[in-house]
Amino acid sequence: MISGATRGSGRGDALPAHLLKSENEVTVIPARGLGSTTLHDQVRELVAQSAGGRTDRPIYHVFCSPDPGIADDAAVRERFWTLFESEFGMAGQPYCGVEHRKGGRLHEHRVYGVVRPSGAVVDLAWDYVRREKCGRIVEFEHGMEAVPSKHARSIARRLRQDGRPDVANWLVASGCTESVRPVARLTPCERATEERTDVALDDLRRATLSAWRETSDGPAFMAALRVRGLDLRRGRVGPVIMDATGTAHLATRVLGAASRRFEGERILAAVVRARLGNLQLEEMTDGRRGHRAAPGDAGTPAPCDPGGPRTAGAGRVGFRRFGGDPFGPDGGGIGRDGRGPGPAMGRLRAITPARGLVLRRGLNRLDPMLTRYGAATARARHATDRIDADAARDQRRAWALWGLTDIWGIPLR
Repeated sequence: MISGATRGSGRGDALPAHLLKSENEVTVIPARGLGSTTLHDQVRELVAQSAGGRTDRPIYHVFCSPDPGIADDAAVRERFWTLFESEFGMAGQPYCGVEHRKGGRLHEHRVYGVVRPSGAVVDLAWDYVRREKCGRIVEFEHGMEAVPSKHARSIARRLRQDGRPDVANWLVASGCTESVRPVARLTPCERATEERTDVALDDLRRATLSAWRETSDGPAFMAALRVRGLDLRRGRVGPVIMDATGTAHLATRVLGAASRRFEGERILAAVVRARLGNLQLEEMTDGRRGHRAAPGDAGTPAPCDPGGPRTAGAGRVGFRRFGGDPFGPDGGGIGRDGRGPGPAMGRLRAITPARGLVLRRGLNRLDPMLTRYGAATARARHATDRIDADAARDQRRAWALWGLTDIWGIPLR
């Protein structure tokens, strides 16, 4: 029994589109707790029902794929879903889904809403191990062999706590609890990278490990990589190996995975960093986090942008400031034409009397405006004082006539 799950927001049509891919023989299964008829609308309805929950990932996508050796496939899947919903307390949760037939094998996908009517969110902690426990129970009940799992010991312990010692004993007898924990060849992210670049990561690992074993220092290791069509660059968190497509792979991770897979003993990251730590590496220019702009490089400025061709210091972006350096966009306070304040004062003294009269009239107009604003402020202040004085007089009059009053002036006695 194989199962898997992902959790997400459910917004958009990516998940329904994935489930309805034409490469599979697709059958939409009856939904539970939903009124919509199409899969796209059902997923949207699940998201809408979760509006009152305190989560931004209200969708839980689960699939199960029974072993082909089991004759009654439908009964096996139904048994798995019963165990799954009991384990996670999702017996009443709405869901929708599809059945896929691919390569002669039938498997089922369900999309559950994890927000309860009360607004509480279903507890999905340790969901991988809990789903594997359901799968082991199904295998036991249908006479199948136990699927090896790195969580076998934890599953056996939990089965005994749940009152299923028969399944726990079967799991122990199969040897799964004592066997070496299996390690996946690729992580989901690495698998996606391999599909995108068409570069087999095992080939990359073999070449990198071979270059590592036949050298003893950093420069020789880098030269050996280049002979194999690879390169060593400086990445964000450490040295990275660049493949032929320009994709970056963290060197410590590649060497660790290669040594564990092909030699049985992992090369520690500290050992890799010790050998490569003193290398002066070039910054990677492509691949993951590639094409990053250099600090301070703003690209080609527009004609009217600060630092553009119209201003001093063309090609750079800076801030206008008093007394800036000569390379700043403000020309160091000497004007765009490179002249200081002296020539400007000379030009003011040299203007004609008629031009000077116009300039003085324009400057003198500021004074009446300031006086007008000041007079308006004084009138507003006097009006406020009059209102306060009237309120105080009314309060004194109320005390004199009526005694103590409330805030509306009504006598309290």
